[in-house]
Amino acid sequence: MSIFEQVIAQNFFVMGESAVYTPADTGAPVTIKVMASRPDEVFTFQSTPVLSETGVFEIQVSDIPNPQENDRLEFKGKTYIVQGDPRAADPDRLIWRLNTRLEE
Repeated sequence: MSIFEQVIAQNFFVMGESAVYTPADTGAPVTIKVMASRPDEVFTFQSTPVLSETGVFEIQVSDIPNPQENDRLEFKGKTYIVQGDPRAADPDRLIWRLNTRLEE
């Protein structure tokens, strides 16, 4: 394990929060640590501002090597659905950044 992998793992261990990740295709849930931010998006629909609750989660590639669109992430009693293709959040590709939407 490289020094960068050790630092990332330690950061997630100390600052990460528990979540349950469930792939859409296999359905086998995995408990992982995530770094969460939930920036609400406001957009306008017919001159009316609409608030959309979103979630951006960073996860370790070592926990989930191949996240996919429509996978689920349960976090603090809410279920989020991965939307779009996950993207690497760092140059060493040790962290995935998942854009999600709240399951309705």
